[in-house]
Amino acid sequence: MSLDNLTIANRYSKALFELAAEKDQTEAFLTELKQLRQVFIDNPQLAEVLAGSLLTVDQKQTTLRTLTDQASEYIKNFIQMLYDYGRMRNLVAIIDAFEQRYDDAQQIVHAEVTSAVKLSDEQAKAIAAAFAKRVGAKQVQLTQKVDPEIIGGVIVKSNNQTFDGSVALQLMNLKRALINN
Repeated sequence: MSLDNLTIANRYSKALFELAAEKDQTEAFLTELKQLRQVFIDNPQLAEVLAGSLLTVDQKQTTLRTLTDQASEYIKNFIQMLYDYGRMRNLVAIIDAFEQRYDDAQQIVHAEVTSAVKLSDEQAKAIAAAFAKRVGAKQVQLTQKVDPEIIGGVIVKSNNQTFDGSVALQLMNLKRALINN
């Protein structure tokens, strides 16, 4: 029976996160894993090459050693295990799942804030603080997006939650209210 990518990512990330927590190195593991993920994102064919038959085993091992040259022994062993079990195609999903576990443990929420104009640093910090309080997070990491069509105000999206405080929505609601009356 073949496992889907999400199941594999969850299983491997859970085991790696538990090891990182046991060794009190979750942040260090995350830093290393993010660097590896970036290499795989920048080189989208890398996982296929490592999983495929284009290279010899020795060439693949040399590539793995190069990839993990600066990594801790734990991460080196983890990457080698993924290679040995034919899971290199799942690496980015595993790292994403590990990061989600880290964020959950640290109560970090990622959100996208859309505004009509670029927010100042102070405005972004105030929105992050208000959103953190609203969702019960210790920290909110905002990604900013500018969309002049919202006219003013902000829209904050995170996972399955959206808080729309845009002028465009307020005008639409006012229009509906006028039409219904």
